[in-house]
Amino acid sequence: MRLKHFFMLTSISLLIVAMLGVGSSGSASAKTTADDGGPPTSGRVACKPARGETVTIATAKLIIEYNSTDNDIGVHGAFDDRGWSELCVYDPNGKQVLAVKPQAQLKDLTMGAIFFESREPPGAEFSFEDLKAKFPEGQYQVRGITFDGKRLTGSATFTHNVPAPPTVISPLEGDVVSLTDLVIKWEDVTETIDGEPITITGYEVIIVKIDHNDPHGFSRPIFDVHVPPDRNALAVPVEFLEPGTEYELEVLALEESGNQTITVSSFTTE
Repeated sequence: MRLKHFFMLTSISLLIVAMLGVGSSGSASAKTTADDGGPPTSGRVACKPARGETVTIATAKLIIEYNSTDNDIGVHGAFDDRGWSELCVYDPNGKQVLAVKPQAQLKDLTMGAIFFESREPPGAEFSFEDLKAKFPEGQYQVRGITFDGKRLTGSATFTHNVPAPPTVISPLEGDVVSLTDLVIKWEDVTETIDGEPITITGYEVIIVKIDHNDPHGFSRPIFDVHVPPDRNALAVPVEFLEPGTEYELEVLALEESGNQTITVSSFTTE
């Protein structure tokens, strides 16, 4: 599973989140207002209908991440604006798939942004075909209420165009490399995992020190660079590397709707 570089608030006294489901619909213990403004419903968190001035959310993203090395797949999302007190997302068929409603003191402060990753089950449990069936392509509508009571709207474009895995040429898995002239190299990605043509918008290279002393990971050494789509090599600065150290390497191919595929390996410095 890809290393996480985001830190999520998990205290249930502050935040209730009904996340994207890959099985049966989720449940919530609190009774909430129905989407149509009707009587309260039990079984899920819902957003209240908003009235008045409408504003468009600044960022609404919903993508697929495929880890080709671990053979797992999942959905990632990011929703960002100046501030909101609740936010819901609906698939192209109108089914609610996400609700975020801050509680207690966080409700008073309201939210500014949220990033999430769905669970990424192994391919034998949840395949790409399963994901396509559960999450149709199209516009996922956003509805919510801003921190100052306005109606928040927008949409996130979701596609099934998942890049084929990047093939890393150098270093190979388990290689011992020089500190002074390390260059990460990979082959161009030109098609999807289904063999269809694809538009790659860039590549991302992430190098992470595997063993580190910070128990919370905040100061964990991470080298993370995005490069244009016409590049397939990246030199690693010697200032980042330490001698005799094992690192995890990830090379990601990103396509125009945001979907990304990861190839993971590791190397050790001399």
